[in-house]
Amino acid sequence: MKQLPRAQREAVNSAGYRTMRWMAAREVLQARVSKARIVGPVGDFLAHWLSLAPPNEVDSELWLSFDYAQEQEKLRLVGGSVALAQSKLERALLHLPSLRSFWRQELRQQHFEALRILVPQAWFLDSDQVPPGAVIQGLGTVSWEQTQRALGQDWEIQDAKGQVHQDWPAALAARDCILTLRKPAAVKLKARYVRNDKAQMVLRTIEEAAP
Repeated sequence: MKQLPRAQREAVNSAGYRTMRWMAAREVLQARVSKARIVGPVGDFLAHWLSLAPPNEVDSELWLSFDYAQEQEKLRLVGGSVALAQSKLERALLHLPSLRSFWRQELRQQHFEALRILVPQAWFLDSDQVPPGAVIQGLGTVSWEQTQRALGQDWEIQDAKGQVHQDWPAALAARDCILTLRKPAAVKLKARYVRNDKAQMVLRTIEEAAP
């Protein structure tokens, strides 16, 4: 931990607690969608994609894994013992523009912004057209065709089962695939969190993991 900059040390220390807050907020979102409290196109969109999400469960102990790019001093949450930390679909939900107000309310602004920095971006590949005048948030492109040209080979597509796909049109039509960006090699870290006497997840150990 002493080798990490202060901001990254704080991010690792708080990651267990913030992951638990994220899980609790995610349960609220699931309940609202299941009860049709989010209506219209957004409700239909969420109902479809949430049906593909893996279940989230946590024990008294929590493992999280991180990539740390030393030159850029960037820390990213890339896995763990709960589906939320591993699922690219859950990453896409966290970064979905139409859910920003929901996450801010349920997570509180500070924790939401911290998670947005910590959790890599991902995008739902969906055949719906981008509205005129709008861009795909985080990519700055106006269509998936333009996105593919702009990214070159710096992308990866996975379906809800973790299978990798190369065919963009097929992935868009299937409506079960997530787009992520390839990142440069980084140091792998693994952190273990346990519940304290207030039932909060606190950091117990951290170690460098094998690539």
